[in-house]
Amino acid sequence: MMILVEELLLKNGRITEGQLGRAKALGLKRPGRRLSELLVELGYVREEEILSCLAEDGGLRIVDLDQYPVDPEAARRIPGLFALRYRLLPIGFQEGCLLTAVFAPPKQEVKEELEAAAGMSPRFVLALERQILDWTDAVYGSQELRQAAADVDLEAAFGAAGEKRERTQEEAPVVKMVRAMIEQAYECGASDIHVEPGPEKLEIRLRVNGELRPYASMAVEAHRAVVTRLKIMGDMDIAIKTMPQDGRCRYSRGGIRADLRISTLPGVYGEKVVLRLLDTKRDDHLLEAEKMGMITQQIRLFDRLLAAPYGLILVTGPTGSGKTTTLYGALKRLARRNLNIMTAEDPVEKLIPGVNQLQIQPRAGLTFPAALRAILRQDPDVIMVGEIRDEETARISLQAAITGHLVLATLHTGDCASAVTRLLDLKAEPYLVSAALIGVITQRLVKVLCPYCRKPWEPGPEGSEEGPMLWRAQGCARCYGSGFQGRRAVYEMMEVDEAIRELILAGAPLKKIRALHREKGGPGLKSLGTAMVRAGETTMEELEKLVYFIE
Repeated sequence: MMILVEELLLKNGRITEGQLGRAKALGLKRPGRRLSELLVELGYVREEEILSCLAEDGGLRIVDLDQYPVDPEAARRIPGLFALRYRLLPIGFQEGCLLTAVFAPPKQEVKEELEAAAGMSPRFVLALERQILDWTDAVYGSQELRQAAADVDLEAAFGAAGEKRERTQEEAPVVKMVRAMIEQAYECGASDIHVEPGPEKLEIRLRVNGELRPYASMAVEAHRAVVTRLKIMGDMDIAIKTMPQDGRCRYSRGGIRADLRISTLPGVYGEKVVLRLLDTKRDDHLLEAEKMGMITQQIRLFDRLLAAPYGLILVTGPTGSGKTTTLYGALKRLARRNLNIMTAEDPVEKLIPGVNQLQIQPRAGLTFPAALRAILRQDPDVIMVGEIRDEETARISLQAAITGHLVLATLHTGDCASAVTRLLDLKAEPYLVSAALIGVITQRLVKVLCPYCRKPWEPGPEGSEEGPMLWRAQGCARCYGSGFQGRRAVYEMMEVDEAIRELILAGAPLKKIRALHREKGGPGLKSLGTAMVRAGETTMEELEKLVYFIE
Protein backbone atom coordinates (compact mmCIF):
# COMPACT_ATOMS: atom_id res chain seq x y z
CA MET A 1 0.00 0.00 0.00
CA MET A 2 1.35 3.44 -1.00
CA ILE A 3 2.16 5.70 1.94
CA LEU A 4 0.60 9.18 1.83
CA VAL A 5 2.90 12.16 1.30
CA GLU A 6 1.94 13.82 4.59
CA GLU A 7 2.55 10.58 6.52
CA LEU A 8 5.96 10.25 4.89
CA LEU A 9 6.83 13.83 5.91
CA LEU A 10 5.71 13.11 9.46
CA LYS A 11 7.69 9.86 9.58
CA ASN A 12 10.89 11.62 8.39
CA GLY A 13 10.49 14.46 10.89
CA ARG A 14 9.89 17.14 8.25
CA ILE A 15 6.62 18.20 9.91
CA THR A 16 5.04 17.81 13.36
CA GLU A 17 1.70 16.34 14.43
CA GLY A 18 0.49 19.83 15.29
CA GLN A 19 1.40 21.20 11.87
CA LEU A 20 -0.37 18.30 10.17
CA GLY A 21 -3.42 18.88 12.32
CA ARG A 22 -3.57 22.56 11.40
CA ALA A 23 -3.24 21.67 7.70
CA LYS A 24 -6.12 19.19 8.04
CA ALA A 25 -8.26 21.85 9.74
CA LEU A 26 -7.55 24.25 6.88
CA GLY A 27 -8.39 21.47 4.43
CA LEU A 28 -11.93 21.28 5.81
CA LYS A 29 -12.42 24.91 4.76
CA ARG A 30 -10.83 24.34 1.36
CA PRO A 31 -12.22 21.11 -0.05
CA GLY A 32 -10.37 19.70 -3.05
CA ARG A 33 -6.95 20.93 -1.90
CA ARG A 34 -4.30 18.30 -1.10
CA LEU A 35 -2.72 18.30 2.34
CA SER A 36 0.75 18.54 0.81
CA GLU A 37 -0.30 21.77 -0.95
CA LEU A 38 -1.65 23.21 2.28
CA LEU A 39 1.50 22.30 4.19
CA VAL A 40 3.57 24.22 1.62
CA GLU A 41 1.13 27.14 1.71
CA LEU A 42 1.35 27.33 5.52
CA GLY A 43 5.14 27.40 5.30
CA TYR A 44 5.69 24.16 7.25
CA VAL A 45 7.62 22.49 4.44
CA ARG A 46 9.07 23.36 1.05
CA GLU A 47 8.29 21.57 -2.20
CA GLU A 48 11.96 20.62 -2.50
CA GLU A 49 11.79 18.85 0.88
CA ILE A 50 8.72 16.90 -0.20
CA LEU A 51 10.50 15.78 -3.37
CA SER A 52 13.55 14.74 -1.36
CA CYS A 53 11.43 12.55 0.93
CA LEU A 54 9.59 10.97 -1.99
CA ALA A 55 12.85 10.30 -3.83
CA GLU A 56 14.38 8.57 -0.80
CA ASP A 57 11.26 6.51 -0.21
CA GLY A 58 10.55 5.47 -3.81
CA GLY A 59 14.02 5.36 -5.32
CA LEU A 60 13.10 7.90 -8.00
CA ARG A 61 15.46 10.57 -9.30
CA ILE A 62 14.61 14.28 -9.20
CA VAL A 63 14.67 16.33 -12.41
CA ASP A 64 14.88 20.13 -12.65
CA LEU A 65 12.52 20.92 -15.55
CA ASP A 66 13.98 24.43 -15.83
CA GLN A 67 17.22 22.77 -16.97
CA TYR A 68 16.00 19.50 -18.49
CA PRO A 69 15.53 19.39 -22.31
CA VAL A 70 11.79 18.60 -22.28
CA ASP A 71 10.56 17.05 -25.54
CA PRO A 72 7.15 18.61 -26.37
CA GLU A 73 6.41 15.68 -28.71
CA ALA A 74 6.52 13.31 -25.74
CA ALA A 75 4.10 15.55 -23.82
CA ARG A 76 1.66 15.52 -26.72
CA ARG A 77 1.33 11.73 -26.48
CA ILE A 78 -1.40 12.35 -23.89
CA PRO A 79 -4.28 14.89 -23.72
CA GLY A 80 -3.69 18.12 -21.82
CA LEU A 81 -6.70 17.56 -19.57
CA PHE A 82 -5.25 14.18 -18.51
CA ALA A 83 -1.88 15.79 -17.69
CA LEU A 84 -3.55 18.56 -15.69
CA ARG A 85 -5.88 16.22 -13.80
CA TYR A 86 -3.05 14.01 -12.51
CA ARG A 87 -0.32 16.69 -12.29
CA LEU A 88 2.08 14.81 -14.58
CA LEU A 89 4.00 15.57 -17.77
CA PRO A 90 5.77 13.28 -20.28
CA ILE A 91 9.18 14.87 -20.89
CA GLY A 92 10.96 12.43 -23.22
CA PHE A 93 11.55 8.87 -24.34
CA GLN A 94 13.91 6.46 -22.61
CA GLU A 95 14.58 2.85 -23.60
CA GLY A 96 11.19 2.47 -25.23
CA CYS A 97 9.35 4.04 -22.29
CA LEU A 98 7.63 7.38 -21.87
CA LEU A 99 9.71 9.34 -19.35
CA THR A 100 7.13 11.16 -17.22
CA ALA A 101 7.63 13.82 -14.54
CA VAL A 102 5.34 13.66 -11.49
CA PHE A 103 5.22 15.51 -8.20
CA ALA A 104 4.41 12.29 -6.30
CA PRO A 105 4.41 8.62 -7.40
CA PRO A 106 1.01 7.98 -9.03
CA LYS A 107 -1.44 5.27 -8.08
CA GLN A 108 -1.55 2.02 -10.07
CA GLU A 109 -4.79 2.95 -11.85
CA VAL A 110 -3.22 6.24 -13.01
CA LYS A 111 -0.22 4.33 -14.36
CA GLU A 112 -2.56 2.06 -16.31
CA GLU A 113 -4.56 5.00 -17.69
CA LEU A 114 -1.35 6.77 -18.72
CA GLU A 115 -0.05 3.67 -20.51
CA ALA A 116 -3.37 3.28 -22.34
CA ALA A 117 -3.47 6.97 -23.34
CA ALA A 118 0.15 7.14 -24.50
CA GLY A 119 0.38 3.68 -26.04
CA MET A 120 3.64 2.89 -24.22
CA SER A 121 4.86 2.08 -20.73
CA PRO A 122 5.68 5.06 -18.48
CA ARG A 123 8.88 5.55 -16.48
CA PHE A 124 8.62 8.15 -13.70
CA VAL A 125 10.89 10.88 -12.36
CA LEU A 126 10.07 13.53 -9.75
CA ALA A 127 9.81 17.27 -10.42
CA LEU A 128 8.47 20.38 -8.69
CA GLU A 129 4.72 20.77 -9.16
CA ARG A 130 4.99 24.41 -10.25
CA GLN A 131 7.44 23.37 -12.98
CA ILE A 132 5.09 20.64 -14.17
CA LEU A 133 2.18 23.10 -14.30
CA ASP A 134 4.28 25.73 -16.12
CA TRP A 135 5.26 23.17 -18.75
CA THR A 136 1.67 21.91 -19.00
CA ASP A 137 0.56 25.43 -19.94
CA ALA A 138 3.49 25.77 -22.34
CA VAL A 139 2.77 22.52 -24.19
CA TYR A 140 -1.01 22.18 -24.06
CA GLY A 141 -2.22 25.77 -23.67
CA SER A 142 -3.65 27.49 -20.63
CA GLN A 143 -6.03 25.75 -18.26
CA GLU A 144 -8.79 28.08 -19.49
CA LEU A 145 -8.19 27.01 -23.09
CA ARG A 146 -8.20 23.31 -22.22
CA GLN A 147 -11.38 23.59 -20.18
CA ALA A 148 -13.10 25.67 -22.86
CA ALA A 149 -12.09 23.13 -25.50
CA ALA A 150 -13.55 20.35 -23.37
CA ASP A 151 -16.82 22.30 -23.01
CA VAL A 152 -16.96 22.82 -26.76
CA ASP A 153 -16.49 19.07 -27.27
CA LEU A 154 -19.58 18.51 -25.13
CA GLU A 155 -21.69 20.99 -27.10
CA ALA A 156 -20.08 20.45 -30.50
CA ALA A 157 -23.05 19.76 -32.72
CA PHE A 158 -24.53 23.24 -33.25
CA GLY A 159 -27.39 23.46 -35.72
CA ALA A 160 -28.87 26.57 -37.31
CA ALA A 161 -30.34 27.56 -33.94
CA GLY A 162 -26.88 27.27 -32.44
CA GLU A 163 -25.45 29.63 -35.05
CA LYS A 164 -28.09 32.22 -34.20
CA ARG A 165 -27.51 31.77 -30.49
CA GLU A 166 -23.80 32.47 -30.92
CA ARG A 167 -24.57 36.06 -31.88
CA THR A 168 -25.99 36.85 -28.46
CA GLN A 169 -24.76 34.26 -25.98
CA GLU A 170 -21.34 35.66 -25.07
CA GLU A 171 -20.71 33.02 -22.43
CA ALA A 172 -21.35 30.05 -24.72
CA PRO A 173 -18.57 27.41 -24.62
CA VAL A 174 -17.35 28.23 -28.14
CA VAL A 175 -17.11 31.94 -27.28
CA LYS A 176 -14.99 31.14 -24.22
CA MET A 177 -12.86 28.75 -26.24
CA VAL A 178 -12.13 31.25 -29.03
CA ARG A 179 -11.40 33.96 -26.45
CA ALA A 180 -8.97 31.69 -24.60
CA MET A 181 -7.31 30.67 -27.88
CA ILE A 182 -6.67 34.29 -28.91
CA GLU A 183 -5.40 35.33 -25.49
CA GLN A 184 -3.10 32.33 -25.18
CA ALA A 185 -1.68 32.99 -28.66
CA TYR A 186 -1.07 36.60 -27.65
CA GLU A 187 0.75 35.53 -24.48
CA CYS A 188 2.92 33.13 -26.51
CA GLY A 189 3.92 35.92 -28.87
CA ALA A 190 2.29 34.14 -31.81
CA SER A 191 1.85 36.01 -35.09
CA ASP A 192 -0.79 33.65 -36.51
CA ILE A 193 -3.37 31.12 -35.32
CA HIS A 194 -4.24 28.21 -37.65
CA VAL A 195 -7.56 26.41 -37.10
CA GLU A 196 -7.36 23.24 -39.20
CA PRO A 197 -10.01 20.51 -39.49
CA GLY A 198 -8.83 16.95 -40.05
CA PRO A 199 -10.54 13.57 -40.48
CA GLU A 200 -10.74 12.98 -36.71
CA LYS A 201 -9.59 16.11 -34.86
CA LEU A 202 -9.77 19.89 -35.09
CA GLU A 203 -6.20 21.04 -34.64
CA ILE A 204 -5.03 24.47 -33.50
CA ARG A 205 -1.49 25.51 -34.38
CA LEU A 206 0.38 28.71 -33.55
CA ARG A 207 3.12 30.39 -35.53
CA VAL A 208 5.71 31.43 -32.97
CA ASN A 209 9.14 32.78 -33.99
CA GLY A 210 8.25 32.02 -37.60
CA GLU A 211 7.54 28.30 -37.01
CA LEU A 212 4.21 26.50 -36.77
CA ARG A 213 3.75 24.20 -33.80
CA PRO A 214 0.79 22.13 -32.59
CA TYR A 215 -1.00 23.68 -29.64
CA ALA A 216 -4.45 22.22 -28.96
CA SER A 217 -6.93 19.77 -30.42
CA MET A 218 -10.59 18.93 -29.93
CA ALA A 219 -13.33 16.83 -31.43
CA VAL A 220 -13.79 17.51 -35.14
CA GLU A 221 -17.52 18.02 -34.45
CA ALA A 222 -16.57 21.34 -32.83
CA HIS A 223 -15.31 22.68 -36.16
CA ARG A 224 -18.61 24.17 -37.30
CA ALA A 225 -19.16 26.07 -34.05
CA VAL A 226 -15.62 27.46 -33.96
CA VAL A 227 -15.65 28.60 -37.60
CA THR A 228 -19.09 30.17 -37.17
CA ARG A 229 -17.87 32.12 -34.16
CA LEU A 230 -14.79 33.37 -36.01
CA LYS A 231 -16.87 34.40 -39.03
CA ILE A 232 -19.23 36.38 -36.81
CA MET A 233 -16.25 38.12 -35.20
CA GLY A 234 -14.86 39.00 -38.66
CA ASP A 235 -18.26 40.18 -39.95
CA MET A 236 -18.31 37.48 -42.63
CA ASP A 237 -21.23 35.53 -44.11
CA ILE A 238 -21.69 32.36 -42.04
CA ALA A 239 -23.81 30.80 -44.80
CA ILE A 240 -20.97 30.82 -47.38
CA LYS A 241 -18.81 27.73 -46.87
CA THR A 242 -17.45 27.02 -50.36
CA MET A 243 -15.70 30.33 -51.10
CA PRO A 244 -12.75 32.04 -49.37
CA GLN A 245 -13.62 35.01 -47.16
CA ASP A 246 -11.65 37.73 -45.37
CA GLY A 247 -12.60 39.73 -42.31
CA ARG A 248 -11.20 41.89 -39.55
CA CYS A 249 -12.04 42.69 -35.96
CA ARG A 250 -10.58 44.51 -32.97
CA TYR A 251 -10.02 42.34 -29.89
CA SER A 252 -9.77 44.16 -26.58
CA ARG A 253 -9.99 42.46 -23.20
CA GLY A 254 -7.99 43.01 -20.03
CA GLY A 255 -4.49 44.13 -20.98
CA ILE A 256 -4.74 42.70 -24.50
CA ARG A 257 -5.44 44.90 -27.51
CA ALA A 258 -5.11 43.35 -30.95
CA ASP A 259 -6.40 43.70 -34.48
CA LEU A 260 -7.28 40.33 -35.97
CA ARG A 261 -7.20 39.64 -39.69
CA ILE A 262 -9.32 36.53 -40.30
CA SER A 263 -9.15 34.44 -43.47
CA THR A 264 -11.20 31.34 -44.33
CA LEU A 265 -10.43 28.77 -47.05
CA PRO A 266 -12.58 25.74 -47.94
CA GLY A 267 -10.70 22.44 -47.76
CA VAL A 268 -11.30 18.69 -47.99
CA TYR A 269 -12.36 18.40 -44.34
CA GLY A 270 -14.03 21.81 -44.08
CA GLU A 271 -13.00 25.43 -43.84
CA LYS A 272 -9.54 26.25 -42.56
CA VAL A 273 -9.26 29.56 -40.69
CA VAL A 274 -6.12 31.62 -40.15
CA LEU A 275 -6.07 34.56 -37.74
CA ARG A 276 -3.22 37.07 -37.88
CA LEU A 277 -2.63 39.10 -34.72
CA LEU A 278 -1.85 42.72 -35.63
CA ASP A 279 -1.48 46.15 -34.05
CA THR A 280 -0.80 44.94 -30.54
CA LYS A 281 0.84 46.99 -27.80
CA ARG A 282 3.62 44.40 -27.60
CA ASP A 283 4.69 45.31 -31.18
CA ASP A 284 4.96 49.08 -30.63
CA HIS A 285 8.60 48.88 -29.52
CA LEU A 286 9.51 47.14 -32.79
CA LEU A 287 8.88 50.37 -34.68
CA GLU A 288 11.99 51.98 -33.20
CA ALA A 289 15.14 51.39 -35.26
CA GLU A 290 17.14 50.66 -32.11
CA LYS A 291 14.73 47.82 -31.23
CA MET A 292 14.42 46.47 -34.79
CA GLY A 293 18.01 45.28 -34.70
CA MET A 294 19.85 48.07 -36.52
CA ILE A 295 23.35 48.83 -35.29
CA THR A 296 24.45 52.45 -34.68
CA GLN A 297 26.07 52.85 -38.09
CA GLN A 298 22.89 51.62 -39.81
CA ILE A 299 20.62 53.88 -37.74
CA ARG A 300 22.64 56.91 -38.88
CA LEU A 301 22.30 55.85 -42.53
CA PHE A 302 18.59 55.06 -42.04
CA ASP A 303 17.96 58.58 -40.69
CA ARG A 304 20.05 60.14 -43.45
CA LEU A 305 17.98 58.39 -46.14
CA LEU A 306 14.71 59.42 -44.47
CA ALA A 307 15.91 63.04 -44.32
CA ALA A 308 16.14 63.18 -48.13
CA PRO A 309 13.53 65.52 -49.69
CA TYR A 310 12.81 63.07 -52.50
CA GLY A 311 13.96 59.73 -53.90
CA LEU A 312 13.13 56.01 -53.70
CA ILE A 313 14.05 53.84 -50.69
CA LEU A 314 13.54 50.09 -51.14
CA VAL A 315 13.29 47.44 -48.42
CA THR A 316 13.98 43.95 -49.77
CA GLY A 317 13.99 40.39 -48.52
CA PRO A 318 11.95 37.18 -48.73
CA THR A 319 8.33 36.90 -47.58
CA GLY A 320 8.06 37.04 -43.80
CA SER A 321 11.38 38.81 -43.23
CA GLY A 322 9.83 41.87 -41.55
CA LYS A 323 9.98 44.34 -44.45
CA THR A 324 6.61 45.91 -43.62
CA THR A 325 7.62 46.40 -39.98
CA THR A 326 10.73 48.25 -41.13
CA LEU A 327 8.62 50.50 -43.38
CA TYR A 328 6.23 51.20 -40.49
CA GLY A 329 9.24 52.12 -38.37
CA ALA A 330 10.28 54.58 -41.06
CA LEU A 331 6.76 56.04 -41.24
CA LYS A 332 6.68 56.46 -37.47
CA ARG A 333 9.96 58.41 -37.65
CA LEU A 334 8.67 60.56 -40.52
CA ALA A 335 5.32 61.18 -38.78
CA ARG A 336 7.13 63.24 -36.15
CA ARG A 337 7.61 65.92 -38.80
CA ASN A 338 4.96 68.16 -40.34
CA LEU A 339 4.47 66.04 -43.49
CA ASN A 340 1.60 64.69 -45.57
CA ILE A 341 2.31 60.94 -45.48
CA MET A 342 0.16 58.58 -47.55
CA THR A 343 0.33 54.81 -48.09
CA ALA A 344 -1.06 52.22 -50.49
CA GLU A 345 -1.09 48.81 -48.80
CA ASP A 346 -2.48 45.32 -49.32
CA PRO A 347 -3.39 44.77 -46.56
CA VAL A 348 -3.06 47.59 -44.02
CA GLU A 349 -1.36 45.72 -41.19
CA LYS A 350 -0.88 48.45 -38.61
CA LEU A 351 -2.43 51.88 -38.14
CA ILE A 352 0.17 54.63 -37.67
CA PRO A 353 -1.00 57.93 -36.09
CA GLY A 354 -0.44 60.87 -38.43
CA VAL A 355 -0.34 58.69 -41.56
CA ASN A 356 -3.12 58.47 -44.20
CA GLN A 357 -3.36 54.77 -45.08
CA LEU A 358 -5.18 53.34 -48.10
CA GLN A 359 -6.30 49.71 -48.48
CA ILE A 360 -5.87 48.27 -51.99
CA GLN A 361 -9.12 46.76 -53.34
CA PRO A 362 -8.51 45.14 -56.76
CA ARG A 363 -12.14 43.98 -57.14
CA ALA A 364 -13.27 47.60 -56.90
CA GLY A 365 -10.60 48.71 -59.36
CA LEU A 366 -8.34 50.21 -56.68
CA THR A 367 -5.04 48.60 -57.70
CA PHE A 368 -1.58 49.84 -56.73
CA PRO A 369 -1.21 51.94 -59.92
CA ALA A 370 -4.71 53.42 -59.50
CA ALA A 371 -4.04 54.17 -55.82
CA LEU A 372 -0.70 55.83 -56.62
CA ARG A 373 -2.24 58.05 -59.29
CA ALA A 374 -4.94 59.12 -56.79
CA ILE A 375 -2.39 59.72 -54.03
CA LEU A 376 -0.28 61.94 -56.29
CA ARG A 377 -3.29 64.26 -56.62
CA GLN A 378 -3.41 64.62 -52.80
CA ASP A 379 -0.22 66.71 -52.47
CA PRO A 380 1.82 64.05 -50.61
CA ASP A 381 5.30 64.59 -49.18
CA VAL A 382 5.93 60.90 -48.46
CA ILE A 383 4.41 57.89 -50.21
CA MET A 384 4.67 54.30 -49.00
CA VAL A 385 3.95 51.52 -51.52
CA GLY A 386 3.23 48.16 -49.89
CA GLU A 387 4.93 46.26 -52.71
CA ILE A 388 6.20 46.97 -56.21
CA ARG A 389 4.74 44.02 -58.13
CA ASP A 390 4.38 45.15 -61.75
CA GLU A 391 5.78 47.43 -64.42
CA GLU A 392 3.21 50.19 -63.97
CA THR A 393 3.67 50.40 -60.19
CA ALA A 394 7.46 50.53 -60.67
CA ARG A 395 7.19 53.28 -63.29
CA ILE A 396 4.84 55.49 -61.25
CA SER A 397 6.91 55.01 -58.08
CA LEU A 398 10.14 56.00 -59.85
CA GLN A 399 8.54 59.02 -61.51
CA ALA A 400 7.09 60.16 -58.17
CA ALA A 401 10.55 59.80 -56.59
CA ILE A 402 12.16 62.19 -59.07
CA THR A 403 9.37 64.77 -58.97
CA GLY A 404 9.70 65.84 -55.35
CA HIS A 405 8.31 62.92 -53.31
CA LEU A 406 10.03 60.56 -50.89
CA VAL A 407 8.83 57.06 -51.86
CA LEU A 408 9.25 53.98 -49.66
CA ALA A 409 8.46 50.52 -51.02
CA THR A 410 9.19 46.81 -50.65
CA LEU A 411 10.60 44.54 -53.32
CA HIS A 412 11.27 40.78 -53.33
CA THR A 413 15.01 40.38 -53.93
CA GLY A 414 17.80 38.54 -52.16
CA ASP A 415 20.26 41.37 -51.54
CA CYS A 416 20.72 45.11 -51.97
CA ALA A 417 22.35 45.06 -55.41
CA SER A 418 19.69 42.73 -56.83
CA ALA A 419 17.06 45.45 -56.25
CA VAL A 420 18.57 47.38 -59.16
CA THR A 421 18.30 44.46 -61.59
CA ARG A 422 14.78 43.71 -60.38
CA LEU A 423 13.65 47.23 -61.27
CA LEU A 424 15.29 46.85 -64.68
CA ASP A 425 13.50 43.51 -65.13
CA LEU A 426 10.25 45.43 -64.58
CA LYS A 427 11.14 47.46 -67.70
CA ALA A 428 12.23 50.56 -65.74
CA GLU A 429 14.65 52.74 -67.73
CA PRO A 430 18.24 52.75 -66.34
CA TYR A 431 18.31 56.58 -66.29
CA LEU A 432 15.10 56.60 -64.20
CA VAL A 433 16.45 54.04 -61.71
CA SER A 434 19.77 55.89 -61.49
CA ALA A 435 18.06 59.22 -60.80
CA ALA A 436 15.39 57.99 -58.38
CA LEU A 437 17.00 55.27 -56.21
CA ILE A 438 18.75 56.64 -53.10
CA GLY A 439 19.00 53.60 -50.84
CA VAL A 440 18.28 49.88 -50.46
CA ILE A 441 17.80 47.97 -47.22
CA THR A 442 17.94 44.15 -47.18
CA GLN A 443 16.90 42.19 -44.13
CA ARG A 444 16.33 38.75 -42.61
CA LEU A 445 14.81 37.61 -39.30
CA VAL A 446 16.94 35.53 -36.94
CA LYS A 447 15.55 33.70 -33.90
CA VAL A 448 16.96 34.89 -30.57
CA LEU A 449 17.96 32.34 -27.92
CA CYS A 450 15.96 32.20 -24.71
CA PRO A 451 18.29 33.68 -22.05
CA TYR A 452 16.82 31.44 -19.34
CA CYS A 453 17.59 28.04 -20.86
CA ARG A 454 20.26 28.46 -23.56
CA LYS A 455 22.90 25.76 -23.29
CA PRO A 456 26.68 26.25 -23.71
CA TRP A 457 28.28 24.38 -26.57
CA GLU A 458 31.93 24.29 -27.62
CA PRO A 459 32.50 23.51 -31.30
CA GLY A 460 35.31 21.35 -32.54
CA PRO A 461 36.61 17.96 -31.33
CA GLU A 462 35.66 16.86 -27.85
CA GLY A 463 37.98 18.37 -25.28
CA SER A 464 39.16 21.10 -27.64
CA GLU A 465 39.33 24.55 -26.05
CA GLU A 466 39.79 26.44 -29.30
CA GLY A 467 37.17 28.87 -30.58
CA PRO A 468 34.58 31.02 -28.82
CA MET A 469 31.92 29.75 -26.44
CA LEU A 470 28.75 29.18 -28.42
CA TRP A 471 25.21 28.40 -27.33
CA ARG A 472 22.40 26.05 -28.31
CA ALA A 473 18.64 26.15 -27.81
CA GLN A 474 17.25 23.90 -25.10
CA GLY A 475 13.68 24.86 -24.18
CA CYS A 476 11.92 25.80 -20.95
CA ALA A 477 8.45 26.82 -19.79
CA ARG A 478 9.27 30.52 -20.29
CA CYS A 479 9.89 30.01 -24.04
CA TYR A 480 7.17 27.36 -24.36
CA GLY A 481 9.71 24.64 -25.05
CA SER A 482 11.09 26.24 -28.21
CA GLY A 483 14.46 27.42 -26.87
CA PHE A 484 13.92 30.86 -28.44
CA GLN A 485 12.27 34.10 -27.36
CA GLY A 486 11.33 36.23 -30.34
CA ARG A 487 13.22 37.17 -33.48
CA ARG A 488 15.50 40.04 -34.43
CA ALA A 489 16.04 41.61 -37.82
CA VAL A 490 19.51 41.60 -39.35
CA TYR A 491 20.09 44.37 -41.89
CA GLU A 492 22.38 45.21 -44.77
CA MET A 493 22.18 48.71 -46.30
CA MET A 494 23.34 50.23 -49.57
CA GLU A 495 23.41 53.98 -50.09
CA VAL A 496 23.23 54.75 -53.81
CA ASP A 497 26.06 57.24 -54.41
CA GLU A 498 27.50 58.64 -57.63
CA ALA A 499 29.71 55.60 -58.31
CA ILE A 500 26.76 53.22 -58.13
CA ARG A 501 24.58 55.61 -60.18
CA GLU A 502 27.18 55.53 -62.96
CA LEU A 503 27.17 51.72 -62.99
CA ILE A 504 23.36 51.67 -63.18
CA LEU A 505 23.31 54.23 -65.96
CA ALA A 506 25.96 52.28 -67.90
CA GLY A 507 23.94 49.04 -67.60
CA ALA A 508 26.70 47.31 -65.60
CA PRO A 509 26.11 43.64 -64.65
CA LEU A 510 24.88 42.74 -61.18
CA LYS A 511 28.25 41.39 -60.02
CA LYS A 512 29.92 44.79 -60.59
CA ILE A 513 27.28 46.65 -58.58
CA ARG A 514 27.52 44.02 -55.83
CA ALA A 515 31.34 44.18 -55.79
CA LEU A 516 31.32 47.99 -55.52
CA HIS A 517 28.80 47.84 -52.67
CA ARG A 518 30.96 45.35 -50.74
CA GLU A 519 34.09 47.44 -51.30
CA LYS A 520 32.49 50.26 -49.35
CA GLY A 521 32.86 48.14 -46.23
CA GLY A 522 29.38 48.38 -44.71
CA PRO A 523 28.45 45.51 -42.38
CA GLY A 524 26.81 42.62 -44.25
CA LEU A 525 24.18 40.09 -43.19
CA LYS A 526 26.74 37.32 -42.69
CA SER A 527 29.10 39.37 -40.51
CA LEU A 528 26.24 40.65 -38.34
CA GLY A 529 24.80 37.15 -37.98
CA THR A 530 28.23 35.85 -36.96
CA ALA A 531 28.46 38.60 -34.32
CA MET A 532 25.09 37.49 -32.91
CA VAL A 533 26.36 33.90 -32.63
CA ARG A 534 29.53 35.00 -30.85
CA ALA A 535 27.48 37.16 -28.45
CA GLY A 536 25.31 34.17 -27.52
CA GLU A 537 22.18 35.71 -29.05
CA THR A 538 21.50 32.96 -31.61
CA THR A 539 22.73 29.58 -32.79
CA MET A 540 24.99 28.28 -35.53
CA GLU A 541 21.94 26.67 -37.14
CA GLU A 542 20.28 30.09 -37.46
CA LEU A 543 23.49 31.52 -38.93
CA GLU A 544 23.59 28.68 -41.48
CA LYS A 545 20.02 29.56 -42.58
CA LEU A 546 21.06 33.20 -42.97
CA VAL A 547 24.14 32.29 -45.00
CA TYR A 548 22.04 29.96 -47.18
CA PHE A 549 19.77 32.86 -48.13
CA ILE A 550 22.60 35.20 -49.11
CA GLU A 551 25.13 32.87 -50.75
